[in-house]
Amino acid sequence: MAEKQTSNARITDGEPPDPDYSWGKEARPSTNPTDPIAQEGNGFRLTQVTQDQVLVDFDQGSPHNPNNWSFGKKLYTVLSALSLVLNSGISSSLPSNIVPAMMREFHVTGDSEQVLPTAMFLIGYVVGPLVLSPLSETIGRKPVLLWTFTVFVLATLACALAPDWPAMLIFRFICGTMGAAPQTVVGGVYADMFSTPRIRGRVMTFYMSAASFGPILGPIISGCSAQYGWRWTFRIDLILTVCSWVGALLLPETFGRVILRKQAMKWNKQSASDIYVSQRDVHSVTVKSSRMENLTRPITMLLFEPIILFSAIYISLAYSLIFFCFQAYPIIFEDTYGFSVKETSLCYIPSRIFILYSPPSLPSRDDRLTCAVGIGAVSSGFFSLYYDIIYERAKAQGRRWTQVPEFQRLPLACVGGPCLTISLFWLAWAARPQISWVVPVLSGLLFGFGYQIIFISLLTYVTDAYRIYSASALSASLILRSILGALFPLAADPMYASLGVGWGTSVLGFASVACLPIPLVFLYAGGWIRKKSPFCQRLLRAEGGGAKEGQPEGEGV
Repeated sequence: MAEKQTSNARITDGEPPDPDYSWGKEARPSTNPTDPIAQEGNGFRLTQVTQDQVLVDFDQGSPHNPNNWSFGKKLYTVLSALSLVLNSGISSSLPSNIVPAMMREFHVTGDSEQVLPTAMFLIGYVVGPLVLSPLSETIGRKPVLLWTFTVFVLATLACALAPDWPAMLIFRFICGTMGAAPQTVVGGVYADMFSTPRIRGRVMTFYMSAASFGPILGPIISGCSAQYGWRWTFRIDLILTVCSWVGALLLPETFGRVILRKQAMKWNKQSASDIYVSQRDVHSVTVKSSRMENLTRPITMLLFEPIILFSAIYISLAYSLIFFCFQAYPIIFEDTYGFSVKETSLCYIPSRIFILYSPPSLPSRDDRLTCAVGIGAVSSGFFSLYYDIIYERAKAQGRRWTQVPEFQRLPLACVGGPCLTISLFWLAWAARPQISWVVPVLSGLLFGFGYQIIFISLLTYVTDAYRIYSASALSASLILRSILGALFPLAADPMYASLGVGWGTSVLGFASVACLPIPLVFLYAGGWIRKKSPFCQRLLRAEGGGAKEGQPEGEGV
């Protein structure tokens, strides 16, 4: 047995000291095994791979491994990354209630122009993930998040100072392109830090909530600030983004491969050699992928992975309905009930928050009504936690159904789907002058609950299934839902003009009915689909092949 002492960590020939140690995600060196040796170092394990190569990897319990970080460090990373996602979502729908004022100032007319500030942002959401998500799996999460959000802050400032309509649209496109990074990369950040499915699922619930909560806050902010001028809406958003950017400055790198590569480069510089390598540098045993493959990975996964394709279709429908409502709510509540812009914007609150606001200007009301409802997206988080407790209890009791990974996430979507469908038909046929405005407003409670439960369930399932490539998997979903989110609002005016509120909204309800079987199919055939998927099998080989057939390693999907 040969041993060498360097860089405060001993070098061992052959197999690593820990018999249960996994060579990680990309490399499995082939050398003659020798007796394992317990090592004490600075958190890194050095293993002699060849005569001229020393492999750098995390030691067992290493404090440098994001999985082993302290609670405080993980909490700061979770909250800071969460604020980036929230700000990105807010910006996506921010102009919804100020577009008429913007068009008047810039002397722009035409119904098709009204949706362009939001549509250009969502087009950026399509372009950004194609580059940013694979890039985060190459150079790391932190540089992608920090630099893109820096540009995002500057583009938000530019929107507040926009001199004309074309400039505004360009700045909105830049905001969307840069704002796509938090929406896709943050899921990878959480997957890097939390290896156990139970904790990862609970943390991802916050991520999904922020991703879906932001687009609801946007029109509320713009609706309440429109009276002070449309530029103030962007100034308020700028304040929020700057606060999040300051927090992002201290974000640590979470991608293990990048951490190891930087450590290897550091030791090479100190020793004036190039013998230290990380797993991604061991080309002879690395799962290779070209730059073109990295850039096209989100599109490839979207087109050839059934799990990603159909979950993206369902999520995209739910997501695009949010932006559709930004055009539909003014038609329904302003034309039918005579709401003002501010009052219409507050109709979004029941789908997200506890307070139901009663517009004081309605002629049939003598005073204001404030009623706590406690449902909507807020309750979706509690419902997710409640199901998680049920699942863990059943798993501890050895129930057979808990052995199927799909049952950890997908039953939530099976509940949320019908809620979304019911809410659409509820809104369609309750929005009539002879029916109190409270009735159609309350449909937002079921809508918010169903919409967010679908998000939480399907995206967490995708993250579990594609952990090391979760950023690309999430970006594939973001691309499709951004396309539909940009197109759906264009259909609101002509559809309601030709079909009316009842049948126009019912068309969306029938579309949601068509998506109801998707989580059910995954629930009972997901394992078979993953087993037949070439990409999932390639992921198994990339992760070391330590999992069951058709199932990524670990307890997750």
